[in-house]
Amino acid sequence: MGLENCQFESRNMHKTWKKPLHKRKIWKKTSKIARLVYYMQPLVDHLQDVWMQPLPFPTMLKIAYTFLLGFLILMPLIFQLIVVLVYFGIFQYVSERHSWFHFGENWDLLGGLSKLWSFEVTNKKHQLYATMCFDRYHVIIAVISSTVDYIRMALLFVYA
Repeated sequence: MGLENCQFESRNMHKTWKKPLHKRKIWKKTSKIARLVYYMQPLVDHLQDVWMQPLPFPTMLKIAYTFLLGFLILMPLIFQLIVVLVYFGIFQYVSERHSWFHFGENWDLLGGLSKLWSFEVTNKKHQLYATMCFDRYHVIIAVISSTVDYIRMALLFVYA
């Protein structure tokens, strides 16, 4: 009985695939951009719903959520890049330790990472300037996000 059921489903699927305007045939003709737009519609709808939430859900959390979601979506690409960089670093380490090959300054991944790890601003004027810039941009970001929240709240009261 199971074999007859399987053959019946196979015949029905064959009839479905042979229809002239079946979705699969249309899908094969669509461009890659149209496919990307088709698959991105649920994500854009979700982000739009998140950004249209009322005031108790602050703008800073919306920004953080949007960046986290973007990071998770790009994770397959980021993971491949990290794997390539790790293997390049291993190759560079082994080749330099055994004097096989020395990398130039532009390709020195390990040297760049060690400089980045040990980076420190020693000039007191530059330290003060960097601290002031970070504080300034922190205040600007907080002001803009709270302004967006209050404008949305005012519009909610006006149009509700």
